[in-house]
Amino acid sequence: MSIACPYCKAALNPKGLKPGKFQPKCPKCAKPFVLVVPAEDGGTVVVQPLAAKVPDTAKTAKPKLNRTLTDEERAALLLEGKDPADYERAAPAPDANATGDFSEPDAPAPKPAVDANATGDFSEPAPKPAPKRSAPAPKPAARPAVDANATGDFTEATDEPPADPNVTVARAPAPARAPAPTDANATGDFTQPGPAAQGDAHATGDFTEADSGGKKRKPPKAPKADQSEEATEPLDADTPSRLGGYEVLKVLGKGGMGAVLLGRQISLDRKVALKVMHPRIAKNPAFVARFTREAYAAAQLTHHNVIQVYDIGEDNGQHFFSMEFVRGESLMGLVKREGKLAAEVAVGYILQAARGLRYGHNQGMVHRDIKPDNLMLNTEGVVKVADLGLVKLGADDLPAAAGALPASDDGNDGDTNLTRAGAVMGTPAYMSPEQATDSGTVDARADIYSLGCTLYVLITGKPPFEGKTALEIISKHQTEPIVPPEVVVKRVPPALSAILLKMMAKKPDDRHQSMDEVIAALEGFLGVERAGAFNPKEEQADQLEKCAAQFQHRSNAGKKRTLALGFVLACVAGVVGSAVAGSAALAGGFVGLLALAPLAYFTVHGTLTGSVVFRRVRAVVFGMRFFDWLMFAGGTLLFVLTLFLFGLLWAWLGFALVAVGGAFALWFLTDRPAAAAQEAPLDEARGLLRTLRLNGLDEDAVRQFVCKFAGANWEPLYEALFGYEALLAARASRKGDTGETWKKHATWRDPIVVWADAKVEARRLAKERALLKQVEVKALEAEGVNVAEAQARAEELAAEIMEKAEEAKQARKEGKEVSVKALVTAARERRRPKDGMTIAGKKHRSLWLKDFVNNWFGRRLRFVLGAALFALGLLWLHQNGQLKGNPAFEALLKFDTGAAQKAFAAPTQPVKVPGIDALPDALLRGFNTWALPLTGLMVLLNAALYFGWRPTLLTLPGAALALFGPAVGIPDAGPLLAQHVSLIAGAIVILILARFVRQ
Repeated sequence: MSIACPYCKAALNPKGLKPGKFQPKCPKCAKPFVLVVPAEDGGTVVVQPLAAKVPDTAKTAKPKLNRTLTDEERAALLLEGKDPADYERAAPAPDANATGDFSEPDAPAPKPAVDANATGDFSEPAPKPAPKRSAPAPKPAARPAVDANATGDFTEATDEPPADPNVTVARAPAPARAPAPTDANATGDFTQPGPAAQGDAHATGDFTEADSGGKKRKPPKAPKADQSEEATEPLDADTPSRLGGYEVLKVLGKGGMGAVLLGRQISLDRKVALKVMHPRIAKNPAFVARFTREAYAAAQLTHHNVIQVYDIGEDNGQHFFSMEFVRGESLMGLVKREGKLAAEVAVGYILQAARGLRYGHNQGMVHRDIKPDNLMLNTEGVVKVADLGLVKLGADDLPAAAGALPASDDGNDGDTNLTRAGAVMGTPAYMSPEQATDSGTVDARADIYSLGCTLYVLITGKPPFEGKTALEIISKHQTEPIVPPEVVVKRVPPALSAILLKMMAKKPDDRHQSMDEVIAALEGFLGVERAGAFNPKEEQADQLEKCAAQFQHRSNAGKKRTLALGFVLACVAGVVGSAVAGSAALAGGFVGLLALAPLAYFTVHGTLTGSVVFRRVRAVVFGMRFFDWLMFAGGTLLFVLTLFLFGLLWAWLGFALVAVGGAFALWFLTDRPAAAAQEAPLDEARGLLRTLRLNGLDEDAVRQFVCKFAGANWEPLYEALFGYEALLAARASRKGDTGETWKKHATWRDPIVVWADAKVEARRLAKERALLKQVEVKALEAEGVNVAEAQARAEELAAEIMEKAEEAKQARKEGKEVSVKALVTAARERRRPKDGMTIAGKKHRSLWLKDFVNNWFGRRLRFVLGAALFALGLLWLHQNGQLKGNPAFEALLKFDTGAAQKAFAAPTQPVKVPGIDALPDALLRGFNTWALPLTGLMVLLNAALYFGWRPTLLTLPGAALALFGPAVGIPDAGPLLAQHVSLIAGAIVILILARFVRQ
């Protein structure tokens, strides 16, 4: 049969068509058109443009309901991307493409379950009229089936829209129905004479070119791209431009639960994925509390093959959490782009996913929605499991009181527990038989089945079962035997086929019983050695060591050290030369250049390259509270005032511009070319590690391979490959190695990073504690608990959750096995503690008093004290003429030490401030010394560095010692006067001893 495109008139030769209505694309002009093949022999084939009217099934209006929707029904409609307001008195349409109705047409509609994991649509489109179910009519004998997995434009128009098995559904199950015998591949073969244009990569059917010889030629493959940022939507009016500390960049996806956004964490300047709860669902306090608790629990999961949850937050009533943004694409995107994968490559990817799932299973997590779309492949070749920890635990771990919706008006109690008995959650094309019956009772073996279905897709390019509706696909999973992959694709190894068929056994008892068994089987197939440490081949070790040596050699580190030494010598020469010339301002300017140049380079280099220390300091700065900014502004003002009073302000400003220009020049001349030169060895190392991962090597073994076989200069390459945090962990793991030495890289950063991390961690814990308490208070009040009791119980619950999270974190640092399941379960039990005791059975400690003391008797008090002493010191210098034109400094510039000593010994007067001149003479001497501004400066530093009230206990007596030491009997010590001895002793107490009691 030959037809012509209704647009460009290109001749098309469809093969194997069966009766039905289709919507293909012309391979030449790429425009969609309508093709209707009649069921009767001899009928006329209709080819019309897409806009033309074609016969279609009659549609009727929906029957009306005589009641309002319950909260649970409204939430379920949101999960389907529908507006509950439009369905308030109308029965929802049975849409097989959405999260459909699994029940029989005449069965009473069961309650839908709310999918807390679905990412949904914030928009509220008007509902389309649904086809009315009527009495069965005679159907054509050769009715073609629709490929339920097709995502393209070549589809068949039927009475019901085809189901998309890649859509996660949450519905009550219906009795299994025997599927009608259909041909799931009856999508036709369209060939075109003449040159071929590249068709839709997602279209079902084979649009290829037929040349004179009738041979097919496949269109060229699309180049690999960063699929994680493709198919994004611009921000709409309902999407905020900022969420907490995140800037919203793009919309990655929408659904009934909410939206997934691409954001940028401003403090760390990194991209993240943001999951935002739909505002309508956020009106349910119990659901919000559960959402927040589980997101916090998921943030405790850290594994190479699991997408990391970073943070939970709330901004103007919008609840969200941030997680790792994976640069790459999903395995489904990879299959769509490249087609079926080689067996070894597919197993390498699935093996990584199995390791991530094993980690989750050990934490008590069952995913229940494993599919290629939920497995992300980053640019380094690492597979990461998405949404692990954001899914639900077993039904026995989810008491209804913890996450139930409030009772509805009609007396039906809602429940947000998606995994409760009688609920179905998952994706039909990858759902295990037992999961289709009851998602709440499945265990880790359900994930093994779904992972087997995913492996089947990677190997064959198609799911194991296809069908016209979601119910039909589920029925096939339950009843029909799987077609072995070697029947679909040639040269699939029998050993792999046996592993796959066991993973996809109908009965859970016939499958692998744990993910450990799956990993062992897949590693055996790839030939991975499970005993002992990884022993690389000689050429692999040599290649890695060469990459590390080249990476280090091209860093220009030696050139930068030479330039830094030359810069310091030039500044010293400038200070000496200015002193000889008698220019105090110029000498002070060179001192300022020596101080400002490292700061300028730190800022310029960090802004352009995102260095580790710069990101940490940036996080500290952006996380400062109002009083922190007030301290910073006050300290800056005091510093500028000091420069002005000494006549150095303009010199410092001029040399600050010189420092910034020099920093840009240094980056442009050294750092930029070094980074470009290091890309080649870095890419070579990445390629080597990508190969090892595909061969089944565990990520921990990959990293051990780098730190043990990259030579003495392995640290810079290791940090470039895996990050600074991974470098610290690698150093710790090599502490016990004997006979191996290496050069540690930039250890000066470590104390700064530790300090910054402590600051950021303290703020994060305080914010998360407040958020957990806030959502729990609202949930308890919605249950009818009075405000006072809700506050007390919420505080205890938040403290318990965070305490268990800290225990898990500490155990993980010590290398012990921890279970996040225990954390979540304890949090959901909401046990009422005994009076005066916490949930954990420990004595209750009120937190408000501690916070009050920390805030008002800690840094704030010390800052005010330090600023006051420093200001008094500047006033004393000004009143005694020791600022501009100071005779002692002028004598030193002329190298006249005798005159300088005489000027320093000149008598001065105490600072003239009302109230101070009334002090006894012994104490008044403390306000007539250079120790006054210096003590104020030390107290300011103490306030900036040390948090809590305990350092105040040492700072106050330390400041008194520095100022009034001679008055209390401190004697002279050799060449040092009593005031000098007192100042030194006070500095030790304020800056050193106070450090050991800081919080």
